[in-house]
Parts: sequence; C-alpha cells; structure tokens
Amino acid sequence: MAREILCTVGTSLLTNRDDRPWGGWSPRDGRPLPEPDLVDDWLQSADLRTASAETNTLSRLDIVETDVLAFLHSETEEGKFCAERLKSFYGTRAWKVDLEKISRLGYGAYTFTAGLKALVDVTIRRVHKAYEAGRHVLFFATGGFKAEIAFLNLVGALLGIEVVYIHELHHELVRLPRLPLSWDPEFVEQHKDFFNWIDEEPRKSTEVESWLQARPDLRSLVEDADDGYTYLSAAGDLLFKVARERIAMGPRVTWPKADPRPPAAKNQVSTVEHHRPPGWEHYVARLCAIDCVTAVRYDPRARSGSRVKVLDPQNGVVGATYGDTENCLPLRIETTARGARQTEMVAEHIRGLK
Repeated sequence: MAREILCTVGTSLLTNRDDRPWGGWSPRDGRPLPEPDLVDDWLQSADLRTASAETNTLSRLDIVETDVLAFLHSETEEGKFCAERLKSFYGTRAWKVDLEKISRLGYGAYTFTAGLKALVDVTIRRVHKAYEAGRHVLFFATGGFKAEIAFLNLVGALLGIEVVYIHELHHELVRLPRLPLSWDPEFVEQHKDFFNWIDEEPRKSTEVESWLQARPDLRSLVEDADDGYTYLSAAGDLLFKVARERIAMGPRVTWPKADPRPPAAKNQVSTVEHHRPPGWEHYVARLCAIDCVTAVRYDPRARSGSRVKVLDPQNGVVGATYGDTENCLPLRIETTARGARQTEMVAEHIRGLK
C-alpha cells in the first residue's frame, strides 16, 4: 500500500554546528542564507543522520517509489529554504515530493495561532486526499516549532494516524502508539450550524456572544481578537476540523481478531530448506506471537519492494524480508486482517519489530 508521509520542517539543516560551510547559521546573526547549490552539493555526500532532523528521521524509514513525501514548512525565509533544499535532495530519489507552506506560521506570537490553524487545514486536506487515493498516512513530527509538532501529534492521535519521531540523540525511530482518543463527533454534529457559521467568515464579537449565551459549552473553543471579531481558537479549530474529517473517514480501523492457536502452530517456515540469515528463528517467533497472525511461510515473492509490504490487502497478507540483501529470508505473513486499512495497521506493527 502506498504511503503519504507528512514531514514538518525546521531549520536544523542551517543551524546545526559542525564542519558544514555555513555551520551555526542563525536568523539572529543577520548572515545571508547560503547559496542553494552549495547546500545541495554538500547534502549529496553528507551523513544524513547528522545533516538535519528531517534527513535523520527519513534515513531510518524504508521509503519506496510509491510513497508520496510532503514537507510542511513555515512562512519564514529559512523554513522555506530548508524545505526547498530537502525537496531538491529527495526529488532525485524517485518518489514524489511536495512542498506545503503553512501560511502565517512564523516567529510572531499574534500570527502564530493563525499559523497553527493553517497547519491543521493543510494536514487534514492532505490526509483526506491520501485516503481517497488509497494511501496510508504517516506523520513525521521531528522538525519545526515545538507547538507545531505538538499539534501534529494531536491530529495524529485523534485521527488514528501513526506519528514517527526521532531525537538527535536517538539511534532508532520512535513510533508513537496510536492512542484510543476521540473528539466526540456528536458534539460537532449538534453544533455544526455554529461551527460552519463562525468558520465561514469573520464574525463580530457581539454576534458570537449571542450564540454563546445559549450554548455555553462552546465558549472555551473561541477567542476574541483585537479587531472586534471572535474566532475559533487554534484548539477549537483543530477539534472541529478533525471531528469533521473523522466523520468522513467512517468507522475507526480496529486491530484484527486474534487467532487462538499457539505461536508454534503458525510457524510454517521450519521445514523449508533455505540458507537463512542469523537470528531468523527469533524474528519468525516474534511474527508468530502476534495474535492476529495465522501463518508464517517462506515465499520468494516477498523479496521485491520494501522490507515490509502489503501483498494482499483484502485477505490480510503481508510480505517481509529478514536479513540483508545478500542473505535475506522472504516471508509471507497471513493474518486475520481484512481490507487495506486493517492490513496496513498490521504491516506498520511488523515494521517496528526487531
């Protein structure tokens, strides 16, 4: 299943302090941005684990040609510059790369709330189109402003989207678990006339107050501005739009039912004659211990493509390879999952196995 990877972009490509020609660049110093060609050339031979927060994270992910990569950057000059350099670098890697500017997301406190709303708008638009195209969505919340990262984590939690993170001192990806959180869509449905009304155009504070007197539960979701108008707060905007998208997505995908048989009964690999990489027994045992797995078999068709891939979404079949390219064990993993979303959930779990 193809994936849509949304990656927030910060400025570590510019500000990291090492031997890069522009090392330690800062927006406070008044120094001009380095020449784009200089950065592009340097990235070609740089250690991706230290080049930037974004390359560090992406270097640990098994990205294939069918994936779509979207860099979400602030409206600052340096944020746009870093996103463009990342697009230039990854655009030569054979997968589709998009840039998404988050309008008004910058250093000003007054506009930052509007920037967070724009982040939610862009994120939900991309998620909606990705699901319509049958792509699985993954969030990379590593670079960018801390509030931006926090909001993306919350959107992921409320929509049931996995969020991947890596700190500069971490050596492996941290996969934040899908949390059983939900913003009650019924609340939005009950008050959708108000949400649609206030979201449609700026509303005078006196007009909004007349609504709030009859619906006090809405008061915590709005904020007055200095221009005499009242708007949804960043949190209110997020919860409203996430709830609307949650309704459009249909029922939340659930983990498949368990196969009650013991793990040993699911292992169909041991009788196959094949030269196997060290540690394969432990890996197969881990696969068989997953409750929804019904069988694990040797299957050479699992060699092509990414390390873990969905082979048959309707019947819950996942392919995986264990070992390196010179000596790998290709496996067919049959599960009780049914449908693309449920099978991809199992595949994402398998990607996290050691």
